Amino acid sequence: MGKAVRAVNVTLGGGGASCTLVLFYFVYHYNWIRDRVFTSPTGITLYEVFPAVLAALLLASLRLRPSHKIKLALLLFSTGVSIYIVELSLRLSNATPGFELSPKSAVEMQQIAKAFGVDFDTRRRSEVIMDLRKKGIDALPATVPQWLLKQQPDGSQRSEISINGREVLPLGGVSNRVTVLTNEIGEYAIYESDEHGFHNPKGIWDSSRIAIAALGDSFTQGYSVPSDKNFVALIRKCYPATLNLGGGGNGPLLELATLKEYAGYVEPQVVLWFYCEDNDLKDLNKEKRSLLLMRYITGSFQQGLFSQQVNIDNALAYYIETAENTRELSESESRHFKNRLIRSLDETIKLPMLRDRLGLVYGQVYEEYVQSQITEEEMDLFRNILLQAKAFVSAWGGRLYFVYLPSWIRYGKPELAEKNRDRVLAIVKTIGLPVIDLHSAFQVQGDPLALFPFRLHAHYTVEGNRLVAEETLRSISLGN
Repeated sequence: MGKAVRAVNVTLGGGGASCTLVLFYFVYHYNWIRDRVFTSPTGITLYEVFPAVLAALLLASLRLRPSHKIKLALLLFSTGVSIYIVELSLRLSNATPGFELSPKSAVEMQQIAKAFGVDFDTRRRSEVIMDLRKKGIDALPATVPQWLLKQQPDGSQRSEISINGREVLPLGGVSNRVTVLTNEIGEYAIYESDEHGFHNPKGIWDSSRIAIAALGDSFTQGYSVPSDKNFVALIRKCYPATLNLGGGGNGPLLELATLKEYAGYVEPQVVLWFYCEDNDLKDLNKEKRSLLLMRYITGSFQQGLFSQQVNIDNALAYYIETAENTRELSESESRHFKNRLIRSLDETIKLPMLRDRLGLVYGQVYEEYVQSQITEEEMDLFRNILLQAKAFVSAWGGRLYFVYLPSWIRYGKPELAEKNRDRVLAIVKTIGLPVIDLHSAFQVQGDPLALFPFRLHAHYTVEGNRLVAEETLRSISLGN
């Protein structure tokens, strides 16, 4: 009996101490260093008041009769075990893969894909590139212009690329090179870049008149679907002279820069501005801190990138080679695979999936919270960017369309969906741009999550890309 009582005391005392540590953890992060913020007052009750009360009750229970303490300890132990069994079951079963926000490892993706009857290439992107190089194919990872911007001590952003001693921010990739994107549907999206490093067939820049130019981010560039299945390629089947100027990570300022640096040279009849609600406004938070990018909204500024491709190729190739040699290439690999076991244990202890399923997530990383709060200043900047774009396109007699691309979150996590949708569309309509709202087209499908790979937070499936292309083609008109 004595040993049992001691074990019970350890259980109850340990439970009280654990609750106290949990309380200190939340107070430290939310009240002291404030690197996280509560997204609801309920969070204070759940994360601070509840642990404090429970810790006090458990420590006070040490004064109960032995029989009562034993019953309480058994209840506490069985409840804790049951909770973590549920958490592990949710983590392992992937029973509802459409409701998962966090990135997944290749092995986890392989298991999910298998449930859908799809073979999944588990190689990292760097491994795919090395395998291509072993075959004599000089492949490179896709360049993300935003990654080239590095924060300076004064908080500004500056490009790491310089040509002839001058800061330059390339907007395309290395030209005429096999380029590897990402894998979300089971196989990697791979293509050979065009004469300016974009995702287009060779020779398109020599077309007598470009009919359509598409601006946007990774959705537009064609992430994670075969090169002939992304929505710009499908539009090109109807209008062969269609130019893809999309680039992963591009936000409004980078898209305006791309418009002025490249589309202005070919003066397309129609320019499609593909707006991704997932992160386009958030990208302004970083882009607006680049003095170079901000110059694009102050008149006729250009870097002259169109005529510098040889220098751009050399600078980007050197940057990528240096990054590969120092293992600093900021793809997702190091984040997703480094110390994965430790991170997995840390995530499990915090019960993320169970809390998510019960709707009990009330905290957010402070930096992410700040970036998610779009200010009036940023909305004004967004308006100014679109005004600049419209005026620029109208100057050669072209027409600018605003295409609204919905994100997975709008359907998988509607409570977290972008709150600025109405503000954005109001601005666009006030400016007088024709709007192609893909959210409406996705909704009528009945099951919008089916348009995302394995129903996960990702880019569109082949079917999703087809829908975007069809709706866009139905809405635009080109002159003769």
